[in-house]
Amino acid sequence: MVRTAISFVLVLAGFAGLGVLGWYFVKDKIGNQPEYRLNAEKITVPTPPDWVPERFVENVLRNSGLNRTGSLLDKALPQKLADAFAADPWVESVEHVTPRYPSGADIQLSYRVPVALVEVRQRGVLPVDRFGVVLPTEYLTNVTAERLDSYLIIQGVQSIPIGLAGTPWGDPLVQTAAQLAHVLTDIAEPLKLAKIIPTMEEMPTGVRIVCNLQTAAGTEFHWGAFVADESIVEAKKKKLWNLREQFQSLDSVHDARFRDLSKD
Repeated sequence: MVRTAISFVLVLAGFAGLGVLGWYFVKDKIGNQPEYRLNAEKITVPTPPDWVPERFVENVLRNSGLNRTGSLLDKALPQKLADAFAADPWVESVEHVTPRYPSGADIQLSYRVPVALVEVRQRGVLPVDRFGVVLPTEYLTNVTAERLDSYLIIQGVQSIPIGLAGTPWGDPLVQTAAQLAHVLTDIAEPLKLAKIIPTMEEMPTGVRIVCNLQTAAGTEFHWGAFVADESIVEAKKKKLWNLREQFQSLDSVHDARFRDLSKD
């Protein structure tokens, strides 16, 4: 009786083993069918802004190798796709990935946005996003001069990026100035602001980073230390607007007291 039971179990195990082997055989065969292989044209992402390369999805698949190995039968495909898109220098974050038959996937992500150009000695300018992440320089060759002129220039930085595009610059001056550029995006052009100049300032308790703003004509305004507090930021922006309204132009503000935005 015991031998019979053991034999029955062994037979079931044998059938199970054959089933597993059969599934792997069938899986490989099915997985090679076009409808199970990733196709860039079947992958949907939020509409890329004009600074993102036209063949963005194709580039991600090619750079990650998923154009050759990506299969809808791979349980790890969502994570592989998320990692592949997150590695692209134009992607800020990947929120969700849903594989979709045939050959596709729906991917929710957010793109990095250029907010400023960092002036680098002997290297021209390099674009950065709001976190001070370096963006691809190819972008600069594909935009109009008018678009380039609309970006604030971060000036006075002595460092160069510590990594490749898609990674942080690695300099707190750049990071702080980029944050400031981001919050000034809506007023920089109408107020003719052109540059942000970050510097280290000695304090009794150590050092801090302060920023000056400069108009296209060269008039400087002292922003002071950047604090990511919406009420403080908006109050300083309002001061700039009020000065423009009062003097018709920021370049007509000659009294240094008015040009110090850090004072109440």
